[in-house]
Amino acid sequence: MKLKVVVAAAVLLLVGLLVNAVVVDRSEHAAEPFGGGHVLDLPGVDLNVREYGPPGSRAVVLLHGYTASLEWWEPVARKLAATGRRVIAIDLVGHGGSEAPRDAAQYGAQGQSTAVRQALSALGVQRAVLIGHSMGGAVATAVAEAEPDLVQRVVVSDTPADNGLVVVPRMHDVVCAPIVGPAADRFRAIDMFDKPSLQTGFASDYPVPDFAHRSLKRLTHTGICDSDVVEELNADKAIADRLAGLGKPVLVLWGERDVLTPTAGNVAHYTKAGLPPHVITGSGHSPMVEKPDEFVSAVSEFVGVS
Repeated sequence: MKLKVVVAAAVLLLVGLLVNAVVVDRSEHAAEPFGGGHVLDLPGVDLNVREYGPPGSRAVVLLHGYTASLEWWEPVARKLAATGRRVIAIDLVGHGGSEAPRDAAQYGAQGQSTAVRQALSALGVQRAVLIGHSMGGAVATAVAEAEPDLVQRVVVSDTPADNGLVVVPRMHDVVCAPIVGPAADRFRAIDMFDKPSLQTGFASDYPVPDFAHRSLKRLTHTGICDSDVVEELNADKAIADRLAGLGKPVLVLWGERDVLTPTAGNVAHYTKAGLPPHVITGSGHSPMVEKPDEFVSAVSEFVGVS
């Protein structure tokens, strides 16, 4: 009798996990204004964007990293706009206030690149300086490769130079595991569960900002597990080599204390590719948040903003 009860319970548990996996896998949501932005109705995936500074056909475009949102750019965006430049921060597909489609392909390099290009076209941008953090740097690379006449310069910060140069947070492995992962993903609503993984995005003594928790919670399970732009690009050709081959000015920035995309290995790889990074002292993986003044200083000099 006890064995039957145990078997029945196991079957019910398995069925519950399978049903939950199907439900989570099918989750999606429409775009909505977030972080002071507004939604662009685009031919493909709708994106949430926030604009700073005066209008114009030239713009500095800010692309955030994995699980982040345009909120991460707030201090930097305002400082750059104060110099008289048009600045546009974009929530990538499935992030922040942007649409989160069910189709996993939309979270890859082609999907993210297409969405950004459509957004810039809708906003009337004809010349752009792209600044991408982490995964956003990979998206910037893909956009620059696809639209060489649109992109004038590229800045990447803490974007893995090649595969094998990033330490994947434990949370990702757990929530993306088959069957049990979607159930574990339910705990993403609890800050205590998220904090250890989020802390790797900053220096160990830098408090995890509230907006880091906020942006993580906005992702669907598909957004968490299929936002593989970095891996996709590096699998074919190292991002460092892609950037070096663009034939246009490229600036690489790096946090001195980055443990998510470890500083030593990545700096060495970029240096070998002919793109020695500017290392920001004391910062972890997110210099634009942790050291915004130093970040803006380096970027301003590069793009000609004084």
